[in-house]
Amino acid sequence: MKSKLKSLLSPSTLSSLQLFQLTRYSGFVVIGISFAKLGIPKTAIGHFESFLWLMGLFSFFWIAGLMNSMLAIYPGHTPEGKKKLLFATFCLILMLSVIAGIVQLFVGGSMIGLAYLLFNNASYVIEYIFFLNDKRRPLLIYGASMALLQIILCAGPAYIYGDVQWSIYGLLGVAVVKFIYIAYLLRSHTTTIYERKRVSELFILSLPLMLSFFVNGSAEYIDGAVVKHFFTLADFSVFRYGSREFPLFTIVAATLSMSMIPRVAGHLSDGLAAIKRESLRYMHFFFPLAIVLILCGHWLFTVFFSAQFEQSGRIFAALMLLTIPRLLFPQTILTALKENRIILYCAIFEMFINIVASIVLARYYGLIGVAYGTLVAFVAEKVLMAAVLYIKHEIIFTKYVAIVPFAIYSIILCISYILSLYF
Repeated sequence: MKSKLKSLLSPSTLSSLQLFQLTRYSGFVVIGISFAKLGIPKTAIGHFESFLWLMGLFSFFWIAGLMNSMLAIYPGHTPEGKKKLLFATFCLILMLSVIAGIVQLFVGGSMIGLAYLLFNNASYVIEYIFFLNDKRRPLLIYGASMALLQIILCAGPAYIYGDVQWSIYGLLGVAVVKFIYIAYLLRSHTTTIYERKRVSELFILSLPLMLSFFVNGSAEYIDGAVVKHFFTLADFSVFRYGSREFPLFTIVAATLSMSMIPRVAGHLSDGLAAIKRESLRYMHFFFPLAIVLILCGHWLFTVFFSAQFEQSGRIFAALMLLTIPRLLFPQTILTALKENRIILYCAIFEMFINIVASIVLARYYGLIGVAYGTLVAFVAEKVLMAAVLYIKHEIIFTKYVAIVPFAIYSIILCISYILSLYF
């Protein structure tokens, strides 16, 4: 009992990073709830969400690609080389943020957006300085402090002025605070000497991953673009609130996928058995939780947000069906087999299906049709990957999926969703 309690109070370095990400996500959820409870008009909330969506659109893929590339080469450096690499990462983020900020000005962005991208993106180095130096407690304290400050500076102005424009200034204010903090950390954790060759090498190394993350992570932005084109700004706020998946699902599933790659690469049959065993263990937790969230989704959004966001709950329930494809891991096996090109092709296929399905289904089912399009695309990608594994490597589906419980849980989940449509 003591050991379990100790592990909860002293999370691992990886768990600390996951908790940090959950904290950051929770901060935005609380802001959204605050806006709804304060009676901010949906159109105004849509303006705030549109700003966040646009900022993410111009930075999510290259930030992810750059950080993953840095993490991949970091262990092979000397202590001094590690410090230089961190500073090179910071410098490259600043350069790309300026470019992204200028580009967003030409597609309806603003100078506030440019400043936000510059100050906020640079702060991503903070969490990895803590992570790579095993600073668990400072990481969690930093995450909680910034989430709290963001809630205060965004919800406070909305309460005082009844509008979200000052809340956007609040986001910028938090970004400036984080930028000042990273400037302080750089002095003690990096060697602040600009090396053009190191920066260019890091950029070239990161380019393929940036492209991959752009394709793989495009679903949220494709959906947002479809909603912005076919619906109103008020509808956009409703969709954005509902399309925020339960973060525990995505973070834990991604962690399982990453942890299984070395095992599959080391010994294929043992790795496949491990995926089958571990995914089954996750099924017993995530499927029942997803069923409960589906049945209670619209009620939860009415209680925590307001009655005008009931449709957000419906969208959230539809996207909980993504539990089915998320608990399949053919991409893990393909990665271990070094089939990176096939993974990219499958991601491009998913992106194309998502665009077509979201547009078509939006015409027939409205906002929730966009969510259905995302579901169709995710399922199609996993089916294609499973087919490639079978055709090219003769790895049958049942070798890495506990087919009977998976089928039973999936059927119950789908039935639960159908029932939720009538309550």
